[in-house]
Amino acid sequence: MELALGTVQFGLPYGIAGRGEPVPAAEVRRILQIAHAGGIRLLDTAAAYGTIEERLPALCGGLQFRVVSKIPALPGGADLAAVGQFVADAVRSARQRLGDSLSVMLFHRADDLLGPAADAAWGAALDAARPHGVQLGVSVYGPGEARVVQQRFAIDAVQVPANAFDQRLREVGLSGMATHVRSVLLQGLLLMPVADATARVPAAAQPLARWRRWCEERGLGMLQAALAIVKGMGTASHAVIGVDSAAQLETILDAWQSSAPLTAPELACSNLDVIDPRRWNAV
Repeated sequence: MELALGTVQFGLPYGIAGRGEPVPAAEVRRILQIAHAGGIRLLDTAAAYGTIEERLPALCGGLQFRVVSKIPALPGGADLAAVGQFVADAVRSARQRLGDSLSVMLFHRADDLLGPAADAAWGAALDAARPHGVQLGVSVYGPGEARVVQQRFAIDAVQVPANAFDQRLREVGLSGMATHVRSVLLQGLLLMPVADATARVPAAAQPLARWRRWCEERGLGMLQAALAIVKGMGTASHAVIGVDSAAQLETILDAWQSSAPLTAPELACSNLDVIDPRRWNAV
């Protein structure tokens, strides 16, 4: 498994433990330099992440990365012809912005490949992407969704959450496509002080207490433990991490190099109020 670098923090205020504003351009350049020097060659972006997709080539400053981007959620109520045009335009726009570095386009919303417009959307994506060697896939909120989409379409890649609490990928398993895991640190929740973390996500109080005890009993730092557990999950090709600073990335690179794969099924949590950030504001 290799590290990949997410870019949402570069375009939007993001994450429960984030800095509350997009990362400044000068810091982004420094982060990208450190990422490349540290062996990272895959970036994850999207048109929905503010303006970062269009700014990314200039910020990379000639550094060679492969890039994963995403097709935005389909417009509601559009007819099939309009859906096809929307998807084709999204792929073409990503190619215009990212050029030959664009390697994968993911449908940002899995439901778009399961609803009545799915065939039109997939067909348009194939026509726009495949002639240019761009692979297609989907971003999901659980491996079960990926399996359902895979039964309908021959997807090349999937992005799925996985971390010390969300171990559904280890339990379900995926095959026949490149698997990129995200939410490795659960938006930083796994590293926050206990009081701050439980104040933000009260439902996570017990899993977080168990997590801290588990790390302490084994003499592991929480970052190293979180990365080691993700390394121990199945056959994913990349773990997508996001950072707010160059120093943060350097710390993660060091921890990644020093961590060996671990399994910790006793830490798994099935409560969606804990493992699905979409639900945090509702709990």
